[in-house]
Amino acid sequence: MIKERENEMKLSPAFGDTPPSREELFERGREIVLAAPQLYVDLDVEADGIAGYGNMTALGAQSPTGESFYSEIRPYSELYMPEKRKFCEEHGLEHDRLLREAPELTVVIRQFCAWVKSLEESTGKKPVLTAFGPDFDASHLKLSFAIAGMYDEYPFALLPFDLKSLALPLGGDWDWKKTAKSNLPKVIIPDGDFSHNALEDSQYQQKLHFGMAALMEQLDYPKLMDLYEEVA
Repeated sequence: MIKERENEMKLSPAFGDTPPSREELFERGREIVLAAPQLYVDLDVEADGIAGYGNMTALGAQSPTGESFYSEIRPYSELYMPEKRKFCEEHGLEHDRLLREAPELTVVIRQFCAWVKSLEESTGKKPVLTAFGPDFDASHLKLSFAIAGMYDEYPFALLPFDLKSLALPLGGDWDWKKTAKSNLPKVIIPDGDFSHNALEDSQYQQKLHFGMAALMEQLDYPKLMDLYEEVA
């Protein structure tokens, strides 16, 4: 079904008469995201458990304006999920090393909050946390702001933006299973794969974000205003 939808795409004036390349789609998507009224910040969290039962071990984020943030985090809770800690350990986030070397959670949250607020000041736009299935990332981040005594300073919009949900129409038949990365149109899959480094994954995710934004434009959905006018 995805292939059929790709074949049916109508090219926007941004691409002329030839099918766009992957890089052209990424660039067009970046333009679309940058032109939005809000600032969509792609974010990724690594953790050895779920929020409230584990530690956020690393935080990475990428702004569409080009700025990035990354920090590892010293474990702050004795609670963890064995399978998730093992996963962190296998990807360079060793518990004992983080205890010795990583900055405290409160320090990281203060730095991250200042970084996000600087983006808001420079762009004049409200930041929106963006992730591929953001419940995991947003729940860890909100809890971390609360632990740091900074919940009232949480810099993002109340609700995050879910790229997995954005991908749903690209499958063509409203099948949630087809929102997995492996089922997305190949033309927007970046080189490589998720590395489980929080910054690298937020940057990889941002390319998917840009690619999906460009494809949504190509699908030629009617504007809501046109529907309102038809009903009126």
